[in-house]
This record gives sequence, C-alpha cells and structure tokens, in this order.
Amino acid sequence: MVHVVSILAPTLEGLRAEAERQAPLADLVELRLDAVPDADEEALAELFKAVGKPVVVALHGPEAFGSFAGSVEERLEILQRAARAGARFVDVDWTLSLDLGEVPPPCHRIVSRHDTEGTPEDLAAFDEEVRAVLYEGDVIKLVTHAANTEDGLRMLRHLRHARGGLIAFCSGEAGSFTRVLAPIFGSPFTYSAPALLPGSAALGATAPGQLRLDELLGILPPGGVGPATGVLGVVGRPIGHSLSPRVQGMAFKRAGFDAVYLAFEPDDFDVFLDLADDPVFRGFSVTAPFKERALARAEAADSEAREAGAANTLVREGTGWRATNSDAPAVQATLEAALPLLDEPPREGLVLGAGGAARAALRALQAMGLEALVAARRPEAAQALAKELGCRAVDWDAIGRTPHDVLVHCTPVGTGCGDPEATDPEQIPVPADWIRPGTLVLDAVYRPLRTPLMVQAAARGAFPIPGAEWFLRQALAQYKTFTSAAPDEPLMRAALEGALGLASDEAATS
Repeated sequence: MVHVVSILAPTLEGLRAEAERQAPLADLVELRLDAVPDADEEALAELFKAVGKPVVVALHGPEAFGSFAGSVEERLEILQRAARAGARFVDVDWTLSLDLGEVPPPCHRIVSRHDTEGTPEDLAAFDEEVRAVLYEGDVIKLVTHAANTEDGLRMLRHLRHARGGLIAFCSGEAGSFTRVLAPIFGSPFTYSAPALLPGSAALGATAPGQLRLDELLGILPPGGVGPATGVLGVVGRPIGHSLSPRVQGMAFKRAGFDAVYLAFEPDDFDVFLDLADDPVFRGFSVTAPFKERALARAEAADSEAREAGAANTLVREGTGWRATNSDAPAVQATLEAALPLLDEPPREGLVLGAGGAARAALRALQAMGLEALVAARRPEAAQALAKELGCRAVDWDAIGRTPHDVLVHCTPVGTGCGDPEATDPEQIPVPADWIRPGTLVLDAVYRPLRTPLMVQAAARGAFPIPGAEWFLRQALAQYKTFTSAAPDEPLMRAALEGALGLASDEAATS
C-alpha cells in the first residue's frame, strides 16, 4: 500500500515546511494548491525538490471538499504547470479530464470523481462514467460521502470487484474506516491528514473523516496491510465510546498479527453482516443493541451464547458465523474475585436491565448458585426475560425493598456522565437509598472508571466493582477466540487503564 499524506496550507512556504516534516512518514505527498494557485513553474519545481518524496498535485473546488475558486482555465493551467515542474501525479476532476489532455511524462494523471452528498446505489455506473474519459496510464479515484457504515461497505465491495488501478474510499466520519481497509480490497493508495509532529502547524484534514497519518499508522499491523490482512472489529450503536479498538488493537499489534481491529456503527445489523460477506472479515465483538441479532444470524453457537440468548462475539466459520458469548463468564469471574469482601456467601443477585448484557449477568448469577432476580423500567421486558431464564422478576419500585447481596447494573444510565458525584435520575439508575450496605455492586458502565453509581455505592457502604473488570475479562476471552492464542493480560490491562486515564470524563458500557 502507498501512504499519501495530503497537505493544504495558505502559503507556499507553509506547504513546504509541513511537507518536509511529513514526508519521512509517507510514500507520496499530496500538495493541495487550492489556496496558492499563483506559484510559478520554478517555484513549484523548488517545492517538489525540497519535499524529497514523489508529489501529487491537486486543487479542488467545493465539488471535491476543496476551496479553489478560480476558473476552469486557471485550474487546467496550474495542473499542467505542476506536471512540467516535476509532479509525479496531478489530480484532475473527471469532468475536466478531456480538457486537461495528456501531461508530460513522467507525470501521470489521477482522474477523480467525488460525490459530497452521498454514495450512489449504482457504483458500477458511477465508475464506468469516469472510465469513459481516461487516457492510457490514468489512475481512477472515487470518493463518496458515507451516510453510514453500510455505504462504506458498499464502496469496499465495489472496489473488490472493480478493474485494477482503482483508488476508492468514503469521506465522512461514518466512512473513515474505508481509508484503513481500502488497500486490503485493492486500492493502491490511501490518503491521510498530516500527522501531529513537533513543530507541526496542525493543519488538519483536507476532507471529512480523514485520519491523521500517525493515527492510521497506529492502527495498522507492523508490516502494513495487504490482501491477506484480516479485519475484525466491534459493532454497536453508538460505538464511538468503545475502548475495544484501543485494547484489542494494541494486543494484535504487539503480537504481530496481520490484522486490523476497527469500530463499526451500522444502522441495520443484518444489512451490515450481508455486506461483510467477504473472507477478509474474520470476526466481530458485538455490543448493544445487536447482541440478540448476532445470535440469530449465526449458523452455529456455543452453549454460553445459546443459554444467554445473545452473542457478544462472532467468528467466521466457513461461509458463515459462529456465535460465542464471553459476557457471562466475565461477569462470573469478576464477581467471584470480589466475594472475599462479603462476610457471608451471597444468596440473591439482582440485575437491572433486560437487554443482552442483563441476560449474561443473570446467567452468571445462576452459574454461581444464586437466586437470580431481574428488574427493568419496562416490567413486561423483565417478566419476559425472567420467564425465559427461569428467574424472578421484581417491580422497579420494589428494588429498595428486595433483599439481595449482589447488584449488577446493565442499563445505559450513566453513559456520557462527566460528573461522578451526580445524583439525578438521568445519571444514576436507582436512588442512593435503594443501594443496600454490604452488597457487591457491579456497573456495566466502564467509562469513566468512577461512575455515579460507583460513588453512591461506596457512600452507602456497599462494595463497588468497576465495569472495567467486566470489560477486560470479556475482551481477554474474545482475543483468544479471534486468535486461538493466549492473551497478554498485563498488556491489555495497561491499554485499558491508559485509555481510561486519557478520557476519564466519558462513559461506555460493555
């Protein structure tokens, strides 16, 4: 794969200074001349020589996320001038391809087409229209805006089956993952924003969703990506809070696995899996709200997933998926490690919530020999889950009066809370006086480490257990499932603690 760092600066001097800083990390340097169209041929030649790496020259207007406001004639002249000055490539909009004509060798043309509004349904037709205006030796670049993960996957599927030499990816936050994966699917180039380096001007991205070069290099395996690189990731909605990419990604990289681990946030899980029907997708961690659908879509499932009625892990098996669930064993191990805090063995455990995480927690309590109780704000959901798993439903208003030795919180309440001392109902799942002194309180919310529930539990004389322990234990099991190798627990714990320390004011759930 070829790393292209794209630089846009308001002056020629700014372009040169930043290009010289970024060039050692990149294979090609794209110089965006949107704001400096008046540079003459001699100045451009000096600039290209100073960069020290092959140069791509581009200038785009609003049709391609750019700011160039000159005429068509000016744009064409600048590109020809850059070609004569020694650029390795010039990037021309497909509508101007025939007007630009051929460029002097050894320069080549990248003929690009952007759709800043969306991703067309018929990407093959979108592609073929560009091929009609090519000269021999041209490279095509297709960039569309991704409204969701599914758009990005459609672009990758097109790239997989397109004729050779196609650069293709999606813009927008929802499509940023395509910039990482495009080379796996056949794109010769991938584009990045300038890395954060000492003395860097922090110029930022030249298009929406563009990753910084240092971010991209941090995601990739040590040797970069290629056709054999595997793709894994965490799937949920929302997913931006997830620490799985940081924790799993660091473990993969340290072990030298030829794989990347990313975050995916589809609108429709079933459509997502249909579009991910490619051997390169090796497995997924699955979080809310897709755990039940993950089990339903699997061709095979282990006993943990079947008993929980949900899956938090999918691994490719042949042409289908095998479901597992590491949540229940993780909850059980986390609680059992805390049992010495109690004066007597626990008898009852109460779970708050009725989703996939709650199912796993109830199964864990049953495996520990406890009477499992469940409460949810929607009583019908708690009753249905209790009937399915053979436990007892409790009215929400009766939580404070219900004897229990273990409390496991499995709702989203507290997510996004920046104040661990918060006591309002929007940030803490139950009133503080409902928390029973001397009980174990496990919160599935793990970001920040000290949630409002954890603070209130400690104040009431209970024993708070951070959700980070649950998260780590299920992540260790997922790593082993994905790789068939023993996880490096100290490394993954350090990665988790480091991530929590960097963003302690945010929140997430397992």
